Amino acid sequence: MSKNRGYNQGFNQEIDVVMRVMRHAQAAVKSRFIQDVVPNRLTIVQFNALQHLHWYGRDAGMYVSELGEHLGLAHNTVSGLVDRLERHGWVIRRKCEEDRRRARIQLTPQSKELFRERVEHVVDFWEQTVGQLSAEEQQNLIDSLKKLQQVMAKPVWPSYSQLHPRDADHLREKFETDIDELAQTKLKLVGIRLILAQIAEKRNEHELAAYLNQAASEEIRHTNQLFSLLGHGEHFDKLLSSLVDEDKVVYEELLALIDDAPCTEEDEEFVLLQQMLQDSHRYKKWFRRVHKEKNR
Repeated sequence: MSKNRGYNQGFNQEIDVVMRVMRHAQAAVKSRFIQDVVPNRLTIVQFNALQHLHWYGRDAGMYVSELGEHLGLAHNTVSGLVDRLERHGWVIRRKCEEDRRRARIQLTPQSKELFRERVEHVVDFWEQTVGQLSAEEQQNLIDSLKKLQQVMAKPVWPSYSQLHPRDADHLREKFETDIDELAQTKLKLVGIRLILAQIAEKRNEHELAAYLNQAASEEIRHTNQLFSLLGHGEHFDKLLSSLVDEDKVVYEELLALIDDAPCTEEDEEFVLLQQMLQDSHRYKKWFRRVHKEKNR
């Protein structure tokens, strides 16, 4: 009995060492990962999205709904994420040849260059870590990891396709996601047309302004009809929640712009940014309060 107890204690100590080494290795990899991400002003979530496009999208790209499935994020969240990546030149939306109403998200040359550089960084990282072991030590480590892999290969984990079966429910969900994506596109058109209508009014192009306002009004009606198909209450709460998130993003981007602005406090651009920041702060407080009250 005492012999078994001594064996178990020794085994447990060895397991503690293995777990500690794995934690240190994970921390080192994460640290290097952050070093690659931060200089490019990318968040971890944004970089993960680019990685999935790099791994699974390739030249064809991915729909917003597909990217959302891979990331495990809601459609509205992914749509806003893609908007920000597109704004900073990391991705581009291209109309699908089979269905011109839809767009596929593709990496830009800037993103592809990022992943080419990352390969070099990874090689450099392993040379500075595992490369410090002798050839014999490296081989022993590889042999041990292979044995560990064989032991941990059972049970077999389900594949991505098994976790996401293409049954009738999945097709229905995909259809609803596509409708939601169409509604989001129409929402953006509303904003663009209202802005153009105001510009047209200032230029005394009243007929054009009237057409733009009418088109915006009809887009609002179409969007409401689409949301009615999907269930008004659920999507109202979802949109309100996404509005709170987007206001936070806009507020943070305004702060960054003001910090980096190549102008003085008296310049027109700086005054405008300050006013927008104040307005954004008010909007953020309004919507956060309303959202909080609704969730009580």
